[in-house]
Parts: sequence; C-alpha cells; structure tokens
Amino acid sequence: MNPETSKPPAAGSGIQETATTPGSVPGLQAEADLLKAGALQSAIFNSANFSSIATDAKGVIQIFNVGAERMLGYAAADVMNKITPADISDPRELIARAEALSVELGTPITPGFEALVFKASRGIEDIYELTYIRKDGSRFPAVVSVTALRDDQNAIIGYLLIGTDNTARKQIEEDRKTLDQHLRDQQFYTRSLLEASIDALMTTDPRGIITDVNQQMEALTACTRDELIGSPVKTYFTDPARAEESIKRVLSEKKITNYELTARARDGRETVVSYNATTFYDRDRKLQGVFAAARDITDRKKTEEALLALKNDLENRVQQRTAELEAANKELEAFSYSVSHDLRAPLRAIDGFSRKVVVGYGDKLDDEGRRQLQVVRDNAQKMGNLIDDLLAFSHIGRREIALQSLDMDAMVKGVADELRAAESQRAIEFAFSPLPRAPGDAAMLRQVWVNLLGNAVKFSRQRKLAHIEIGGSEEGGEVQYWVKDDGAGFDMRYADKLFGVFQRLHRQDEFEGTGVGLAIAQRILHRHNGRIWGEGKPDGGATFRFALPLPAPDDHLSQGRTS
Repeated sequence: MNPETSKPPAAGSGIQETATTPGSVPGLQAEADLLKAGALQSAIFNSANFSSIATDAKGVIQIFNVGAERMLGYAAADVMNKITPADISDPRELIARAEALSVELGTPITPGFEALVFKASRGIEDIYELTYIRKDGSRFPAVVSVTALRDDQNAIIGYLLIGTDNTARKQIEEDRKTLDQHLRDQQFYTRSLLEASIDALMTTDPRGIITDVNQQMEALTACTRDELIGSPVKTYFTDPARAEESIKRVLSEKKITNYELTARARDGRETVVSYNATTFYDRDRKLQGVFAAARDITDRKKTEEALLALKNDLENRVQQRTAELEAANKELEAFSYSVSHDLRAPLRAIDGFSRKVVVGYGDKLDDEGRRQLQVVRDNAQKMGNLIDDLLAFSHIGRREIALQSLDMDAMVKGVADELRAAESQRAIEFAFSPLPRAPGDAAMLRQVWVNLLGNAVKFSRQRKLAHIEIGGSEEGGEVQYWVKDDGAGFDMRYADKLFGVFQRLHRQDEFEGTGVGLAIAQRILHRHNGRIWGEGKPDGGATFRFALPLPAPDDHLSQGRTS
C-alpha cells in the first residue's frame, strides 16, 4: 500500500478504505469514487439522527456511532467489545419475537441476539419495532433495520442495525387512536341520542335532501335508512309544496316551530306531525343544512277534536240549562208574587178578625182562650213577614237597577240610627270606619245594609253591649265593605248554607226570622256583579263582607242609569 495515497479509517467507523495506484485515468476515477463512498459511509455512521450499531458475527458490538450514543446514553467505549444489541433491548419483546419467528419460519429460535438478526442471517429483509433501554433505564420505541455484513466469500462477518427513535411517531399514533376513539364515542353518543328520541329525526342539506335519519323516521315512512338518505324530504309528506316551504322558512328564519304536516308512509299510512326544525353549521359557521324533528300528534289532534266537541256540547247544554233555569226562575218569581198577593187577603181577614175578638170579647175569654188567640195573631204576623220577604226576594229579579255613585257613610249611618231606635231598650255600639263611595242602586244596596246590620244586632242579643264594626276599602279594582259583630257566630262547616233561601243556622226559638235576608243580599249583589261571603265561629261573632266592582275611568255614572 502506498502510504501517500492511503487514508486511515474513520474513527469508530469500522470501515477500511483502500487506495488504488494511480497509473491511468480509470484508476484515478475508481479511487475518487471509493473516497466519495467512504465519505458517505462515514457521514451516515456519524449521523446523530440514526443509531448505527455494527456487531461481529457473534453479535458483540464493534461500532457504536454518535446517533447511538445520543439515543441510548452510552459512550461507545461502554459497549464496544462488551455487549450485544440484545442487552439494550426489552427482554420480554425478545422472547415474544423469538416465539413468533419460530412459528413463522418453522424452526426453533433462541430469545436474544439470534431473534434480532435471524431473518437477516437468512438473507431476508427485516425491519421491525422494538423497545430500546437507555443507560438510565428509561425506554423508547425504535424502528430497526437489520442487514447482514458479508465478506468476499459471502460469509457473514457481522451485522448492521440502524435504528430511529419512534417515540414521536408512536405518540402521533396514540394520539390518533385516542382521537379516533373519541370520534367513535362521539358518533356513538350522537347516534344514541338520535335513536333515543321519541320523535322522527332527520338532517337535510340546504336543498332538502335527506342526509341522515333515526329509526323513528324509518318507522314513520316505512322506509329504510339507506332508502331515505339521498332522497328529497318533501316526497314523504302529503303536501310536498308545504314541506318544501318549511325548508325555505328554516333557511330564512333559522328555525321553525309547530309547523303542522301530514307524513305519508310507503304503505299509504298517514300521520299528522308537528314539525320543528333549525339550521346547523360546521366549525367555520358554514351552513350544512337543516336538523328537523317530526312528532306524531295524531292522538293529540283526536283528543283536541274530542275536547272541542265536548266543549261545544257542554256550552250548548249550559246555554239550554241556563235558559230553562231562567224560565223556571221567572215562573217561580211570578208564582211567588201571585201567591204572596193572594195570601195577603185571607191573612188580613185573620188578623182583623182576631183583633176584633180581642177588643170585643177579650174580657170574656179565659186565660187559655186568650193564649190561643195570641198564638193565632203571632203566626199570622209571622206569615205576613214571610210573605213580605218573598215579595221582596221576587221583586229583586224583576226591577231595573238605577246606578249612581252612593255615599255609603250617610247610608249606613242612617240604617244604624233606625236600628237603634227600634232596639232602644238595648245597648248597641256601632264603630264606623270611613266608607268609600261605590256605584249601585240606592234602594237595593240600602236593603243589603239593613239585612247585614239587622243580623248583627239580632245575633248579638245575648251580649249586654252589642259591639258592631263597619268598614270598607278599595283594592284590586273593587270596593269591599264589612260588618263585624261579637254575637252568636256560626260554624264554618255550614258556611255554604248561609245564603240559601229559608236556610237557618240557629233555632227559631233562639233568633226569629225567615232565613231570607242573606239570600236577598246575595241576589242584590249578584245583580250588581258583586259578591258576598261570611266568616265566623260558634259564640265568637261573625264577619260578613261584600264587594262591588268599581267603574272604568271613562265610565261616568249618572242618576237614573239602568241596567
């Protein structure tokens, strides 16, 4: 070898470069090519991006390049002529690889270095993944390409293992797997939501072509999902133009609610549905189409129709019954008025005859005769009072109401003065609060005050001092008044009987009366579109309240106005 033309081998490369004797041009070219190839080999072996490990035929490491040092953390001196690549590989993976190759190639393969190079030793191209173990014990995935190194006689003199760090690609693959799994989970979740809906659901593109449906939509149309996707949604409704219009409205208004359509299945079955839809977009807010839900409202429509028919029937029945009651009421009023007038004549005769007997023959009668005669006169008087009440009750429904703005303070105080005069022997105390004015018929509302104050006085007779409070206030578009006493009161269990004609909550021998006064008061107030109610407790007094509606601001009351 010419020392001037020979070059020493690159450090750590394990490659010996040969020189040629320059004697001709071809020789010079060959030497240049060899030098170039050696430079390339040296660059590859010393690349920091690849781990290049060369072994002898037994697998002992002879070359450990810069890339291997960087990836595995060993210095070349730590491993060269000391260990094999199997010593820096995951032993469990070597066992698994040996078992797999044994099955694949049909020959026993020993776990260890043989498992790493067996295919290459047989001239089979071999690239595989394994886990390298760094000097510090950490691990990383690597892709390794194995090549057998041979001499001129084709005998194996060693192996070259070129590896790349596969961590980044593995992480990308794991991230992709995770993303794919999330996507599958999301798709499954979305599909589950669609299928869990009781409504027929569908998506369409902006042209109204179906892009997806759920099972309820399949049931509604009697078509499969594959048949529905790609077809115009309007073809599945009895009114295609109205269905197409719904898509246009959604696109222009962004949503549509309670849009009624009739779906027609392939078998001809029709279903009334409530159609609700909205537009949907991709991540970039680009319109993708329409998401729609069709809810079967056939039963609801039938129920609505049945309820409407029932409502109409009830209204007709109520109108008919009201007319019958009004007619019967008028007949009863007319009958009561007529009978009351007819009863007055014989009662006058009885009362007049009994008075004559008392005057002309009273001193001739014994005590029992006078007592019996007094019973006749008392009952005739009660009968007369009852007839008067019946006439008053029937007269309320017959007369017109003359509305005017009433000074309730003056009216109530006048009634109270009359009651004091009639009960001069009793101690009665009236406590007045200011009473707001109210619209009404003066004669009728005076009768209400007479009945309420009269009852308060009557049912307080067991008190040495009858204390009666009267007050009123405006609230909620109406004026309310109350009369409160500390008398006998009543049991609220029987409150529903307070305003019935001839209904009495006390015995006749305790408190006289016909049981018509409160009924008259209620009827008067009803004619004024008012209301009346009572509260009390036994021997704890009673409070009666009534309310009258206030007129609208532009409703001016005047004397003589009737209703």
